[in-house]
Amino acid sequence: MGATSNESAGLSHEGTLRLGRATFAVALAFLVNGMMFGAWAARIPGLKDHAGLDSTHLGFALLCGSGGAVMAMSVAGLIAARRGSHLVTVAGLLGCAAALPFLALADSFVALAVALLVLGGFQGSMDVAMNASGLAVEQARRRPILSRLHGTWSVGSFLGAFVTAAAIGAGVGMLEEFALVAGAMVLSTLALWAFMIRHRVVSAGPAFRRPSARLLALGVAIFCGMLAEGSANDWSGVFMRTAVGSSQQEAAITLAVFSGSMAVSRLAGDRITELVGGPRLVAVGAALGAVGLAAALTLQAVGPAIGGFMLLGLGLGAVVPVALRAGGSQPGISPGVGIAAVSTMGYAGLLSGPPIIGTAAGFVGIRAALALVVALLVFLAAAAPRVMAMPATTGPAGPVAKPMTPEPTPR
Repeated sequence: MGATSNESAGLSHEGTLRLGRATFAVALAFLVNGMMFGAWAARIPGLKDHAGLDSTHLGFALLCGSGGAVMAMSVAGLIAARRGSHLVTVAGLLGCAAALPFLALADSFVALAVALLVLGGFQGSMDVAMNASGLAVEQARRRPILSRLHGTWSVGSFLGAFVTAAAIGAGVGMLEEFALVAGAMVLSTLALWAFMIRHRVVSAGPAFRRPSARLLALGVAIFCGMLAEGSANDWSGVFMRTAVGSSQQEAAITLAVFSGSMAVSRLAGDRITELVGGPRLVAVGAALGAVGLAAALTLQAVGPAIGGFMLLGLGLGAVVPVALRAGGSQPGISPGVGIAAVSTMGYAGLLSGPPIIGTAAGFVGIRAALALVVALLVFLAAAAPRVMAMPATTGPAGPVAKPMTPEPTPR
């Protein structure tokens, strides 16, 4: 993903090479983070069975993962602003690698909840930091790439879920798989440390402040999108197994298809946003996602249900990149702090989603519980043009932050 001649105008040859390496490194961070997530999320039905949980207890265990992310995000954004997003990205990835195998060892509700709490804290920290790094690269290139980076994350999630499906088919256990994934994550930190942009923003105002009206509006949009995305990640496998009657491998394939369709949507998202605008893209995508999920819940066969989750992934792809770009481009605050503010509200959707869906599934079944997500997507489709169409800094894809001069990578 090297810089083109237009993107690197005004940079020396050495600067262009550094920018190309930095783009590769931040894309790698998104890819590896997504692979880790896809690998363990595709194992959720197996984690549920291994720990002996029902849907309600599984929901609250997953809640701990989101809770760990929310608690870590604001602190991670502050550290990223003052010490460098590259440092927090690498530290978060190493922490995720250390925590991942403990999921496979969790044989009770408490053990799984604690393991997810720790993993969620590291993953939330890395999420904030790698988005801040991605925005810094975007600013240096003077072209939007954040949606493509999130597309790279979805590619990673697809690969992780696909690897898990293959591992299940080959009889590879969870612990062995997670140990191999963790080893690959540790190796990837070498490239991240060598090539990521070093940048800090230490004079961008107070670290904690009351969110502006614009940040709150963006938070509403990302809340809806991440609750829907998290519901598909956390519950698609359980839905396929319990409501559709699929095999465990077919359940893993469903998550892989959902993640792959999100990757397609996000890889094309920057260009489509330039053509139609972020608010319209989010509104149309939310409507498409509602139709897809409703079809998956209504139809009884495995194939049509997988197709419905594919449409859901295509529709949801734009929400997070559009909202995070805007959050990281607010005047007077650092990108890390702005992204942390919007991300925290988004992760509140993930935080509330697992117990809501799990508790509702305990009373009315998983199919009716996921119908709540359809209703939320209908609301987002109706509200997005007004909620997201607010004054912002200008750029070819909407709110792209003003250019930033990164610190050079140390030799």
